[in-house]
Amino acid sequence: MERDEFIKSLGFGLALVCSGSCFQGCGGKGDTGTPEPNPNPNPGGSTASVNLASQLLAVGDQATANGVLFFRVAAGNTSSAFVATEALCPHQQGSLVWKQALNKIQCQLHFSEYSTNGTVLQGPQNTTGNTRTLKIYATAISNNTLTATIT
Repeated sequence: MERDEFIKSLGFGLALVCSGSCFQGCGGKGDTGTPEPNPNPNPGGSTASVNLASQLLAVGDQATANGVLFFRVAAGNTSSAFVATEALCPHQQGSLVWKQALNKIQCQLHFSEYSTNGTVLQGPQNTTGNTRTLKIYATAISNNTLTATIT
């Protein structure tokens, strides 16, 4: 085999390997128009907690712990002053944040918006598909610890 032929065959083989792995990587997940299941990092009814002595001190503050987004909606250390929800958007797992000034939860990936009770206010923008209501978790306070029960 001549040198030029060898280099051409090597280049062709490399192109086949690269395109094969590209097709495999691209052929998996696409936006099918339905929300992806939200992987729960705490299966089996576990809990997530934040320390109220150092976190969520002011109305509008937020924190994420163990896959749960906690945020303060009112003054005082009662359960009703806080909301705990899943931390990832059900559409395509974008990070959720609490927008105090707008009084809504917003996905940072496609800007879906949710109310404090989890209701969808606006679906994903600039993409196909839809989303579902957010899971809102029950909260309890004990000794400056806010705990959400993940179901």
